[in-house]
Amino acid sequence: MKSPHAAILDKVFDADRAQRRAQGEFFTTGEDDARLDAVEAAINQAWSEGGDGEEGIARLMRVGSLLGDIGGTRGCKLLLRLLDHDEPEVRAPAGESLLDLAYSRYAEVARAIERVIDDGKAVNALSEVPYILAEIGEPGGVKLCLRLLKHPSADVVAASIESLAAFGDPTVVKELEKLRTDRRRVADEEDPEAGEVMLGDLASEAIDHLRSLDG
Repeated sequence: MKSPHAAILDKVFDADRAQRRAQGEFFTTGEDDARLDAVEAAINQAWSEGGDGEEGIARLMRVGSLLGDIGGTRGCKLLLRLLDHDEPEVRAPAGESLLDLAYSRYAEVARAIERVIDDGKAVNALSEVPYILAEIGEPGGVKLCLRLLKHPSADVVAASIESLAAFGDPTVVKELEKLRTDRRRVADEEDPEAGEVMLGDLASEAIDHLRSLDG
């Protein structure tokens, strides 16, 4: 006779098997437009119900992963919408999916990002986008990050400064110089216990790093 824990583990295995089968069916039934309709409806429902409850977060995390296997202009747009969610748990799979898509379909992802930058309202997403662009390393990402240096959100600017440093392109120093005296403060991502850091200090560090590469 199985122990109670062994029986429960069997239920976990059964649920995992059912999920794999359902996901396989999702991707082999119909066309991508129908899949995206279903995903968008699920996102809208989760958001209308608050989107920050345990079930809503779980659903948004799942569709964030699924969208990475669909892609397309509309898929990227939905991923960027998820990337603007307040919960890091939701943003993480959406960011990973965007990153995976960008390695194989960069132009598609870049166009979707440009639209979000043009709109300028999705601050959470725009605070994540520079890191994704730096990870990909495409030269076009430098221009997008330079645009974000002018965003009113200090968090977006900080992410752009750090990402431009990661790109290693010394030609951006002139633009970073303009931020040396910026006294706005943001959380220190590298050392949370340190509290906050000024944008001007981040810019100075980035400039020093880029100049060391140029010399």
